[in-house]
Amino acid sequence: MSARSFALAALLAMLAIVGRAEAWTENHVLGHEARIEVARDGNAIVEHRLTLRMNGSERQRQIELIGVDPDAVPLPGAHVIPESDAATGALSAATPLRLLPPSGAPPPPASTLAPLAIQPATMVLEIDDHKGILRGTYVFVLRYRTDLRARALVRAAGAFAEIHWTGPLFTDGFSGARATFIVPAAPTPPRAHGPDSDDTPKARAIDDAAEAGALAQVRRNGDTDEVELLEMYSSAGERTSWSIRVDRRAVDGPPPTPIAPVDTSPLRYAPGIALVPFALRALLAIGALLATIIAVFVMLKDREVRRVAIAARAVSPAVIALPLIVRAPVAALAFTSALALQLVVDQAIAGALAMLLAVICVAYGAPRLDPGLGLRGPGRWLAVTEREALVEPPRPRGVVFDVSSRAGKFVFLLACVPFGVGAFFIARRSAPHALLVLLDAVFLLAIFGTGTLRSLPPDMAVEPARFYRALARALRKRPAGAALRIVPRIRIPAGSVDADELRLVILPKLPLRGLSAIELGLSYALGFGARVAMPEVLVRVVAGSPCDEALANVSRRARITPGRKPDERVLAFTPRLPTVAMTVEIILALAARTTDRALPHATLRPRIDHAVPPPVVELKRPVRAA
Repeated sequence: MSARSFALAALLAMLAIVGRAEAWTENHVLGHEARIEVARDGNAIVEHRLTLRMNGSERQRQIELIGVDPDAVPLPGAHVIPESDAATGALSAATPLRLLPPSGAPPPPASTLAPLAIQPATMVLEIDDHKGILRGTYVFVLRYRTDLRARALVRAAGAFAEIHWTGPLFTDGFSGARATFIVPAAPTPPRAHGPDSDDTPKARAIDDAAEAGALAQVRRNGDTDEVELLEMYSSAGERTSWSIRVDRRAVDGPPPTPIAPVDTSPLRYAPGIALVPFALRALLAIGALLATIIAVFVMLKDREVRRVAIAARAVSPAVIALPLIVRAPVAALAFTSALALQLVVDQAIAGALAMLLAVICVAYGAPRLDPGLGLRGPGRWLAVTEREALVEPPRPRGVVFDVSSRAGKFVFLLACVPFGVGAFFIARRSAPHALLVLLDAVFLLAIFGTGTLRSLPPDMAVEPARFYRALARALRKRPAGAALRIVPRIRIPAGSVDADELRLVILPKLPLRGLSAIELGLSYALGFGARVAMPEVLVRVVAGSPCDEALANVSRRARITPGRKPDERVLAFTPRLPTVAMTVEIILALAARTTDRALPHATLRPRIDHAVPPPVVELKRPVRAA
């Protein structure tokens, strides 16, 4: 089996395994605390603080709490928060919860004699942010109202009253379950109590511990009394029953009033937990500001691209041929919509498509020469010194939305900071969403990486100096390069004082008769984000000369064109890859074939009229683009 067939089989096997994979979730209870605020009329407000360690391959959008009070009426303010933030009391990362009324058997009548035989009921906690929770340890906080007296959980026992309440059912065992009863103040302080109808070792332990002060603690706070009960370990699959005994005068109140249903819409959460209307307005304001900034960026980028393209006598078209007044708002709206779809609505694919639209709206295609330019006219070639011709091209100035300039690099890095900071904070709650934010930085690459100066047609009198300088250094490092002369040439158009092209002439010191020059020229292929230098080696020889005969074997690989003189022809060689190394190899091979090794240097002097380059001209002004 070939390597390609093996790779294909492995890929198909992986796809098959992935296709059979199923989503899974796993939750473990780490702790539970309950606060039961009992009023004089028997109504109570129960608050649960449930700590869960959540894990799985998919996001969980709801949790079922089994064994709540069957007549529970949800109260606003339910939320889920990471355990680290819950420890510090910070609510900035809180996510609202929508509480669905409990399902199960109806509550028993008030005449029931077994107060602890409460029918199990289930309350669904929906995570109200469309994203859910993936992994981590979270604290769920919820409150609801229940009537303990109507279900015979508050009953008289002589001068005292007994209050009973049973916690939820958990499938995990955990330590440190707590229940705190808050009752109106009375002359006699409350205490923990084991129900008379349940004379189990567990109930007797509660009484004994309450008397010893180990598992129960009583606090008197003026208007209210608190009894805090601690269960050392709560077994899996068992509901913990809590009971206290209070002064009867603490719960002798008016008959219970009907409990009105409470609107648990997420738009009415209590201040300080989840201000959804305020958050919505804040998100809309941030989105509008971000869209305005993006639109201004797109307009400034287009203005800059047009300016540098006119200076380069070229046209740099946008990928979408739409007017700027249309492209800028569409790009801004698509960018902000992509962020909203990915981070708020949790629609990653739709957000990626919107971001792709934004990238297309701000990207620029491959530039082309201005069609209004005609063919260049005649000119003359002059030889100049390397010190004047092979100088470092000047750095571009006044370009800030181009990563090829120093200012553009600085602005690009500055624009990447919000993406990095946002991904850092989002990663604390969701690593996939943080990765989406980092991938959205491709929008900046479309702005700063397309329509750049390096993608425009270069100044042929200045830009080739980069390639020629590297090639001259590579030639001089080779042993055969010591026998070569390197002379730069510039072309001056007729009627102008500025050069429009730069070439490099390489000559062996002992050339064969008929060799005019080995000339290196450059052309540039314009691409989407940059231009590529395409070198071409030209050998100018006199037709029928010894040099022409010496190149007969390699001329079949060259492109042959007429020369500048009637008896001259040009052999053009192109490297397979446009690199300095391959160009150097071609030049050295041609120089070895055009070197006269048979005659001494003195006898060859009168015979190399074609090999003598024009006199070197010292320019009084620097070479610049036409």
